[in-house]
Amino acid sequence: MNIPAVRGELKATSIVSSAQRTLRNGMLLATAAFQHLVDDPALLAIQVSRRLPFGPRMAAGRALERVGATVPAVGALGSLMSGRDALAEQAVERANARSGHLMSRLAGEVAILLDRVDLIPPSAPAATRARAAWSRGGMSDALNILEGAGQRDSRYARRLRSELQLLQPKFRLPVPAHVLVSATAESHDDEPLRVLHLLTNSLPHTQSGYSLRSHRILTALRDQGIESVALTRTGYPVMVGIPTAHDEDIVDGIRYVRTLPARLPQTQQERLEVEVARAMELVEEFRPHVIHATTNYHNALVAQAVSGATGLPWVFEVRGLMEKTWVASHASDEGRVAATASEKHRLIAAKEGEQARDADAVVTLSTTMADELVSRGVNREKITLVPNGVDSSLFEGHVSTTRAREIVRLEETAGFGAGAFLVGAVSALVEYEGFDVLLRAVAHLVQDQRTPDDLRRRLGVVLAGDGVSRPGLVDLADELGIGNRVHLPGRVPRDEARRWVEALDVVVVPRQDVAVARSVTPQKPIEALALRRPLILSDLPALREVVPSSGPDTVAQCVPAGDPLALAAAIVASSERWAGTDPSEAESLFVVGGRSWPEQVGRYAVVYSRVTSGAEEGGPHGI
Repeated sequence: MNIPAVRGELKATSIVSSAQRTLRNGMLLATAAFQHLVDDPALLAIQVSRRLPFGPRMAAGRALERVGATVPAVGALGSLMSGRDALAEQAVERANARSGHLMSRLAGEVAILLDRVDLIPPSAPAATRARAAWSRGGMSDALNILEGAGQRDSRYARRLRSELQLLQPKFRLPVPAHVLVSATAESHDDEPLRVLHLLTNSLPHTQSGYSLRSHRILTALRDQGIESVALTRTGYPVMVGIPTAHDEDIVDGIRYVRTLPARLPQTQQERLEVEVARAMELVEEFRPHVIHATTNYHNALVAQAVSGATGLPWVFEVRGLMEKTWVASHASDEGRVAATASEKHRLIAAKEGEQARDADAVVTLSTTMADELVSRGVNREKITLVPNGVDSSLFEGHVSTTRAREIVRLEETAGFGAGAFLVGAVSALVEYEGFDVLLRAVAHLVQDQRTPDDLRRRLGVVLAGDGVSRPGLVDLADELGIGNRVHLPGRVPRDEARRWVEALDVVVVPRQDVAVARSVTPQKPIEALALRRPLILSDLPALREVVPSSGPDTVAQCVPAGDPLALAAAIVASSERWAGTDPSEAESLFVVGGRSWPEQVGRYAVVYSRVTSGAEEGGPHGI
């Protein structure tokens, strides 16, 4: 790729009129959509449907299901969109018995999204079989399939080959000598430290644990006198369906810069090279003292390249273990087992270990994750723990459960009567969060005659958020006979999220016992404690790190993961523990010392000071 030309394109589009921006974004979105349409049309349909409100999304899925009587592959797609996986699998099997290249390909793509690659026949198109191998982590196998079918030089093969190349040992993104800048920024006592952050996504377009943690860190750093600019990946947020996106967003005074070239590169390596070029522009403009890359290895590759070209130190913040998150995304036990033993799993783990060893400092969330990094050869002395924290505003301005429910209009929208005992969470609704276990626990309590009558009458579930598991949770609630007791309002505005938490009597974090849940600590538990909400959590290492020590006045209970009966018993215990008492009044029990972001970010200041001074010894916050 001609990087100087790309940099020129970026500069030319850094200040554009509204009409020019709309045209450019439209071209980016159309290019991305076309690539998906050619490579994986079913995934494109699913991604588009997920941008729709829940009701229209379900209606569209059911409409396609009705077409399934004559075109089973289309029916399979509709069932998948509406969360009816069993029906989708049956439709795929019917489609395989029909002829027609296009329809058999669509059925195969649906089978891949269902994590049922066993449903793909040997006669399926080469691209579908390659995608199936890739979905299970057989990266080289996928390329061999395409080469065997004479498609070695196809666009899809080039894309896969590029992603495999990025994971090779010692691979680094190129930065030609003629784009180097004199970037070393001398630090003076009268000027603030400046940090360039490399992020995958951000507010205001993505509201997730990742984007919220990033924003809270950046605002807390600013309040402590450290200036930051954040750069997001190439094409974001246009490629996630925001055609009106600007080249920059300012959120609460934090500057988020976008990488939006005039055209969308086809391969992942080319996209990262465009981001390197944009980062080099920001180095010239912003003159940072440190480059700070946050999970995953794509961001680390960009930071590594910019650091190598400029001499600036770089920090790698490991918030998750990408290969474990990828394994958890598989819907079947067979798929998870195959993914865990796959080439992709091995290469990602090795690459992120290599990058962490190369970085000048490493930040991570938990002792569990730090231990994993050490097992990958990272010097423990260069690792600093910065656990998830909470916004200082959550420690004040509390309202009662009754008042919170009035603010979010819970009783009028969900039909819960006054005095309902509500359990649940504000969360992404994905499989490893384990909310199906919560629904089964509540169904057991409702049906069990031994459950106290008052609890059986008042018990309800609120799960605020959206995600791939939402349709299945709706169906499961109806199947269990508790549909009238379960409220799923969808994604809630960021400034209302705390009130939804305060509207609950107990926050439940029933994560499954999978690798990603054992190692990655979520923000939900610590935020619930700051809002004085009792907790029930799965007994997993990463979750145990965030709960207070056990004792007679504990506000958190740990239960075996995946055990609805144990979870049911904990719900009963919580209802008895807090009977007639609003937990928001029990301030002394909800101690979250040292976990506000202003207190946490002091650790970043120590890390930045260490890497800019060139000191090798670990600071006081090392582990």
